[in-house]
Amino acid sequence: MIQAPDKIYVEEDILDHLLTQKILSKIKSAPVTFIEDYKKIGQDKSFNQRADEDKNSLALASKKGELVKSIGRMDHGQFYLFHEIDCKYDCEYCYLQHYFQTKVPVIFVNRDEVLEKIEELLNSFDNPYFHVGEVCDALAFDDLTEFSLDIVSLFTKYRNGVIEFRTKSTNVENLVSIVNPPENVIPSWTFSPQEIVDMIEHKTPSFDERLDAARRCQEAGYTVGVRLDPIIRVPGWEELYQKMIQELFTKLDTKQIDYISLGTPKHNKVLFETIKKRFPDSPTILGELFPSTDGKYKYLKFQRVEIYKKMLLWIREFSDDIGVELSIESDEVKELVFN
Repeated sequence: MIQAPDKIYVEEDILDHLLTQKILSKIKSAPVTFIEDYKKIGQDKSFNQRADEDKNSLALASKKGELVKSIGRMDHGQFYLFHEIDCKYDCEYCYLQHYFQTKVPVIFVNRDEVLEKIEELLNSFDNPYFHVGEVCDALAFDDLTEFSLDIVSLFTKYRNGVIEFRTKSTNVENLVSIVNPPENVIPSWTFSPQEIVDMIEHKTPSFDERLDAARRCQEAGYTVGVRLDPIIRVPGWEELYQKMIQELFTKLDTKQIDYISLGTPKHNKVLFETIKKRFPDSPTILGELFPSTDGKYKYLKFQRVEIYKKMLLWIREFSDDIGVELSIESDEVKELVFN
């Protein structure tokens, strides 16, 4: 069962919006507080208090400005959605800890504008790629919004684009209810060994629960993405991650995996200091992390290459065909890993 928020904040001027009423009708048990501006939620609390307490709440608001944004670091024609912000989960390595002023997850109810913009881009680009989950968890509130149903309907009509739902959620009832889903809708999961989940991925579903959700989506006809990022070098990490890979590829159909992405910690200075403040004993900062040439705290290059090579070796024991990519790594590192 998906856990309902403890409290709901609603901007006063969107109370009569259809999506607002739809969501409120599904969470009748949570008290509602009316506000003028979601950005003011928690402004009287300390940062740590907001981060620890407000993630259990939910805000409904209207998004001003861009709802679909181009991703500058990626190829032309790649976009992420700003239809929701922040996350109900609390992973120690997550950059969303410092990314937004408020710590309350926010659903923007002007979804029609999002769909209209996506359709416009589908008509403007040959093969646009949309990432859902850059600034939120893509499926965490899908039971309330049913956004995935609207997306599948749109991408059934437009086959030239691809949309990916990045998640740790098990909230897949809407997705699996669709008969013969289009191949250009890709749910993808971040997986970590359960020992890592217990240590640093707070409030998230377990490894087995995520794996079951991914398996159910495959059985419903979807091709899924597998994100193994960040890989944490805790003592005995090799055994933990090799066992996890064995479980993943024993229970998932390798022919229905779109890609595998590998990554290691990459904290900018603000995030590094945020983690130190909130989680001073976090294994995500206690390892041998050093400022890299791009200013981010990372494992040393030879350590990252070693991690990726071992992960690739274990993956290739199950499939030679699945595309494996490295998340935000230099061409030099990619050359050392794949050649």
